[in-house]
Parts: sequence; structure tokens; C-alpha cells
Amino acid sequence: MDRIKSGIHKNKKFCIILTLFLFVFICSSFVTYITYVKNFLPNDNIVYKVRTKAEQGVPLENNVFKQEIDNVSSSLTGVGLGLKNVDKNSDSILNVSIKSQEGSLIRKWSMKEKDLNDGFNVLHMESLTLPDQKLLIEVSSSGFTNMQVDVTADVEDNYLQLSKCKLNDENTDYSLVYGLANGNCFAVRRLYFLVVLLFILLIVLFGILKILEVHLAKISFVVIFITGIIYSLVLPQFTVPDEWTHYLTAYSQSSVLLHKKAFDEHGNVILYEDGSYYFVRYDCPNQSTYAMEMNELSGHQMVDIKGQRASRAPLSLATFGYIPQTIGVTIGRLLHMNSMQVAFVGRMFALIVYAILISWGIALIPKFAKRIFFAVSMLPMCMQQVCSFNYDSVLFAASFFLFAYLLYLAYKKDEVNNVDLAIVTICTMAIATIKFIYLPILGIGLLIPTKKFKHKNTKWIYIVLLMVISGISFGLITKYNQYFWTVHINETKSIWDVETYKASFILYHPIKETIVFINTIQYFMSEYIEQMLSSPLGWLEIKMPSIITAGFSSVLLLSSMSSKDEESLKWQNRLWLLVLCSLMFIAVILALQITWTPDQFNLIIGVQGRYFLPILPLFLVLIHSYLTLNMESKFINVITIMSILCLNIMEVMTILIIVIGR
Repeated sequence: MDRIKSGIHKNKKFCIILTLFLFVFICSSFVTYITYVKNFLPNDNIVYKVRTKAEQGVPLENNVFKQEIDNVSSSLTGVGLGLKNVDKNSDSILNVSIKSQEGSLIRKWSMKEKDLNDGFNVLHMESLTLPDQKLLIEVSSSGFTNMQVDVTADVEDNYLQLSKCKLNDENTDYSLVYGLANGNCFAVRRLYFLVVLLFILLIVLFGILKILEVHLAKISFVVIFITGIIYSLVLPQFTVPDEWTHYLTAYSQSSVLLHKKAFDEHGNVILYEDGSYYFVRYDCPNQSTYAMEMNELSGHQMVDIKGQRASRAPLSLATFGYIPQTIGVTIGRLLHMNSMQVAFVGRMFALIVYAILISWGIALIPKFAKRIFFAVSMLPMCMQQVCSFNYDSVLFAASFFLFAYLLYLAYKKDEVNNVDLAIVTICTMAIATIKFIYLPILGIGLLIPTKKFKHKNTKWIYIVLLMVISGISFGLITKYNQYFWTVHINETKSIWDVETYKASFILYHPIKETIVFINTIQYFMSEYIEQMLSSPLGWLEIKMPSIITAGFSSVLLLSSMSSKDEESLKWQNRLWLLVLCSLMFIAVILALQITWTPDQFNLIIGVQGRYFLPILPLFLVLIHSYLTLNMESKFINVITIMSILCLNIMEVMTILIIVIGR
């Protein structure tokens, strides 16, 4: 306590500024809740809604629709239907009934057409706990009407299997667009204030650690971990690109560890009750997603799918890129958690590994690169990826840490020993088995002076050895994956039915390739930068204001400025880092050209800004000290951390406002 008092006395200006910052945040958060968030709380919590882009509609008049539906929730408070051409002046009646599998009536509605709306309509009832997994819905109308009921012919084979509708007892090839409601969205209030409280805790802890003059590495662990929890809450399960496939991969590996049947005869992952949330997942989160998430995390069962069901095939690459997530999922399943809690624990294990490696890297990395390392690791796009099931969480952790450790060996440590070589080897193997295109990071090792090795030729022997180990690691993992996955028949189809660019085209048509490459850079470069920093998040549909992206760009620029007590790099070292950055940048572009871009395209598609994140620290170190600030590094560090906290608060609050308003 005495240390805190003396620290407050020594840092009066800092304490005043931080207190004002905290006060403004609390007041603005309360105003946002009163004026915006609470207006959406009474809305229905839609626990499942048929996903479709179909615009089909079938007339209701003189027709009776019957269909089996899947009750995925522990209880029901309403059933929703998609309707078209609703006439507010019509006197017709919409008749809807829900029956059990045996045919006994559970609930019946007779709604006046004038009380309905075009679009999705929820028919409410008293909360019912229904033991039957399957229910029967019947829809008809009384009187003259132009209303149509929404139907879809889409096959939802990766979600819940949709039964086909019967029209006047005749089979059809389509299904009703229906939804199930369970309560309201008042749980969003708990989520909102939990996020606010976590930010308050983060600000207070940062203030205390700064006052106690704790090392930046320890501060970074606290900041990264708490911020990661917040991002995991506001970007729910399966809302990060392709996370559902990564989740299935980790879940299947967990099943193998638990000696449970992991795949069906077609190679599709089998999900049990502790993975059932997958079947009601939303790629684009909305207020109901938040309500479900908060209820499930609190232990209130919302999704209740009995037995085991097959989903789709997992990824057959980067098998060992899911180790933290798999361990987390396995522990959650052993503790008999519900499906949301199991998935959240898997995310938390990925976050913990990332926070540990980043804080360790900050402790080791030379002084001139500490701010750069911290600023990059706290970018929203980084936080989104590392707080998910995506193998980017392991990839970013390994590549960032390797970057830090090699700079540590080059500029700080006096002698390279076997432990150092083992650490570099492990990081190299991790990167090689996930995305080997980032292996040029190893080139930083050439900056390590030869005199730091025990023997004169050890450096070059080890460089060759690392290249061999990387190749062997990639080969072994590839062979392992081929052996493991070919046991099953993979029925997952590629998104493209056309030929993509071949490596031979790049080699034999250098002029055309150069034109394609330059066109791509001119057309997409601004998007790459924006996507690398902060926007769009989620499934590329949560767009951030430009001012936030500009703010993070400014913080990165600040982090690359040197203070009066920091050394600068030699021009030869800068030139080498420029070569490494260029190699990785080109490798990323070419990889997507070969694997993703149809050969008739004149632009390379499929590249996202987040693919360049492992390159960003090298680039910022490359331009470090071109601008110098006349202050000590510890003051710049404080400004950097506070700026990053402020920008991440803006980012998270914007996410909440967008998603809650859907």
C-alpha cells in the first residue's frame, strides 16, 4: 500500500489523466446503455432461424403446409415464420399450430393478417419445456389473402437437416423458413455491463502496474489477456472467418483424445451434446447471438440437441495448429460443460498461449522494438484471430515470438546456446507446419554475429539445419494428414469448379505476371492495410469507422519512432529486413494466386489484410528511428498503451452497437 501511495505521489499527472479517462468512459458507457442498448432488450431471443438467401414464396390461400421441425432449444416462447405480401387491410386469418410427434396439439395461433408484417413474424406463447426433439408445424389461412409463406430449397447439410414440407399432404422439394424463440434479449444487458466492467478493471490494473513501475512485459500480459476476453465476448463463436471449420478440427481431435467416435463413415465430424451449439451458429452475430451466448456462459441451457450428429469434414491441414484449442475443448468436455462453455474454454487456451508468448517476447526483445511488438500484438485484427479457433492464434504467436527471439539473440544476448537453438527450432517447426510462407522470418538470424556462436561455422551449419528441419516438418505433417484423413471419405467440395493459376504461368510469363501483380497492388492495397489493422471484423461484415483505422495507424507510427535513449539500426540491417519483408509479401500474394485465383482473372483474389500481420513487425522495425521524439522511452510506452486502450474501447463499443442493433 505504501508503494502505491508513493507511486501516486510521483505520478500525479498520470493519475489525474487516467482518472479523467476512466470517468469519461464510465459516463459514456452509461449514456450508450440508456439511449441505445436498453431499447433492444425486450426483443425476442431467436435461438434458431433457417438460414437462406432464397426469395421463394408459396401462396397461403387454400393451402395447408405441414413440416417436421427440429426443436433445438430447452424451451420455447414462440415460433417464427417468414411472410410476404401482407395486407394491413385484409380480414384474413393466419392459422398456425404446433404438434408433438404423436400428433397431439401443443399450441395453436389464429392471427389477423392486419396484425402481421412483411418479413419474419414471431407468434408468442407461454414458455414451454418440450421433451420431444421433433415437432410438427401446420400453417394455413382463412379467408381471401395474397399472403405467401417463405420457403427455401437450400440444403443446410452443415447445420440442422431441414425436413421437406408437405403441401396439402403432397410432398414438395422445399422447406419452410421458420425460427424458434426462447425468451427475450435481456441477457444482452449482462453482456454489455460485463464488457464495461472488464474495461474498467483493465484501466485500473494498468494504472496500478504503471504506478508500481512494473515491467512492460507484465503489463502487456494483463492488457492482452483481459482485452482478449472482451473480444471473445463481443465476437461470439463462429463469427470469425471459417472458425466453424477450425472448431470442428479441434473438436474432432478432442474426441480422439477422449476415445470417442470422431468421424462418421463419410469423414464428417461427429458432434455430441457438448458441441451442439455448432448447429445453431450464426456467421453474422446479432442481438439474439449475444443473448444466447450470455445465457449459455452463465449455465442457463439454451441449445439442447440430444445425441450425436454429423456435421462436415474438418480441415486436413495444420493439424498441430490447434493444440491449445484442443486442450481447452478437452478440459471443458471432461468438466461436463455445455457447448458454449466448452467452445469458450477452447478460445481461452489459445488466448493464454498468445499472451504468454507475447509478454515473454516483450521481455526479451531489444528496447527499440518493444513498443512495436506490443502495438502490433494488440491490433483488433490480431485480437480477433488469436481469440478464436483459427490456427492463426498459434501461427501469430509462433511467428511474433520467433521475430522477438531472433532480435534478442542478435542485439542483446552475448552467446547463443543449445536452449536458444531449441526454442528457435520449435517456433520454426510450428510455422512450417501451418503456413511455411512466413519462414523468411528466420532470415533475421543472419543478423546474429558469428562470434556469438561457440564455433565459427556453427551459425551456417544451424541455418542449413533449420531449413532441413522445416522441410522435414512440413513433409511429415503433410504425410500424417494424408494418412489420417484418407481413412475417411471426405465429401467436402471445393468452392471453385475452375482452374486456378499454375506455378508454370508465373515462371514462363513474367511480364503478364508482373502486370497481374501490379494491378492487384493498385486495386487492393488500401483494403489490405485497413483489413490488417481493424476493419472489417467478423465475417468481413462488421465495418469500423475510418477514424479508428486512422488511430491505429497513428499508434503504429508512434511505436516506430525512437526516443533519445534508444539505439538505431545500421542501414545494412534495414536493407536486409526490407528484403525479408518483400519476400514474405510476395509469397502471400503468390500463394493465393496459385491456390485461390481462377486463371482467367486479371487480379489476384482471396488475399486478406490479416495475412500480412506476421510481416508488420519487421516493417516497423525497418522504419524505426527515422523519426525521433525528445523524450524517454518509458513516457512513449505509456502514451502508446493508453492510446491502444482508448482505440480498442472505441472498436469494441462500435462492435457492440452494430451487433446489438441487428
